[in-house]
Amino acid sequence: MHPLPTSISLHIGAHKTASSHLQKVLYQNRPLMLENNVRLYGPRYLRMRGRSLAAMFNTSWSENPAPHRRPMLQLRFLGKKQTHLIFTEENFVGQSADYKGRTAMPIYPFAAERVQELVTKWSPIETDLFLAVRDPTSFLASLYSQAMLGGVHIRPRQFRRRNDWREVDWLDYVTRLRAVKGLGQIYVWRQEDYHECQSQIVQKLARWKTDLGIETLETRVHQGLSVTAVQKTLEGASEGHEGRLAHDARREYPVGENHSLFNLYSESAKRKSGEKYADHMGKIEQMAGVTILRPAHDVHEG
Repeated sequence: MHPLPTSISLHIGAHKTASSHLQKVLYQNRPLMLENNVRLYGPRYLRMRGRSLAAMFNTSWSENPAPHRRPMLQLRFLGKKQTHLIFTEENFVGQSADYKGRTAMPIYPFAAERVQELVTKWSPIETDLFLAVRDPTSFLASLYSQAMLGGVHIRPRQFRRRNDWREVDWLDYVTRLRAVKGLGQIYVWRQEDYHECQSQIVQKLARWKTDLGIETLETRVHQGLSVTAVQKTLEGASEGHEGRLAHDARREYPVGENHSLFNLYSESAKRKSGEKYADHMGKIEQMAGVTILRPAHDVHEG
């Protein structure tokens, strides 16, 4: 029988904070991880039928039949002799928005309860939590693009009415997660710092004391919509056209020299959002049991 893993890292997003990019980097470094006693499970595995974290560990919200393995046996099976497990799945804490493009507020209202149930099932194995945050207006602007790409052809003004950036409260979110009993350290980084922190994030996820040769990825995984792409999508929808309107418009009018990135908010709103974001990040950094991951030059300057 395989031994139990001694530690677990759980990455829960958030959505629209480069989670897909991070997962691609993690998969790219799987051989290095296996050589150093780390086994990775991400969307390629966890979104298969019956293999979600909820299904495998028989959580209260799982819609699957009870698994054959109890939690500890499941961890032995998944670990396959490795001492550390990484799970990365942003959908674990819930979806970021509904089919009408409305973001749930407070952010991920059931996240703490879901993490608590999983940590309890994994006890006494130590579990650390990993998540990214993002400037509220930037976060909602990205969710607007996601809604359009998902076929919710909603006009900007209507989306702003349904989603108030002032209600995006990362401080409240991290506070709720920090209250989870039995949880180890919480690692948080800003989406805006992600590309400069890739190696550091992977290193912490893998519980390595040094960088063992982590390969990073500089290209973007997902691209937003340009001003023209948004206009063409809405025009097509109003004329009764169907299909992947936003996807087609993004391909034909990509963000670049000829087409600027669509801005959902005014400069005034973005400035106020940035001030709130900075204030909340400062308070999150002061929380016991929370570590902020930031670019090396920021750490040095601090």
